[in-house]
Amino acid sequence: SRWVVGADYVKKHYAYKEVAVPKEQFTAEAGCLFPFLSDRGRNVFLSAGLFALAGYERVNRNGRLLYDGATLLHKGAFIYGFAPAFEMEAFLTDRWAFLFNVRQRVFFGSSVGHFHTVVAVGLKYIIN
Repeated sequence: SRWVVGADYVKKHYAYKEVAVPKEQFTAEAGCLFPFLSDRGRNVFLSAGLFALAGYERVNRNGRLLYDGATLLHKGAFIYGFAPAFEMEAFLTDRWAFLFNVRQRVFFGSSVGHFHTVVAVGLKYIIN
């Protein structure tokens, strides 16, 4: 198993007439991933885990008035929640690994939406 700590910035645009209204989330997260399946050579691992999340969400950079005079009801809000996660890690060499991660982020305190799916792809370099 391994512990993971990180920070995320997620931005999504919502269509409103001819413009796109941005929603931004700034979150910190911590969790643990447990490997549950690997190949014989231990080159590919599948892991599952759970993360705790906390942060801040803002819509339209906390501007309440839109260009046509409409008023947004959402104010900036502190958000918190959890995220079940699945990850695939494939070692390319002794020090490099390819990562594929899927998380279903569940938030409370948000007036925009409570469920957000995040898919991530990356490379990991092992220093030690």
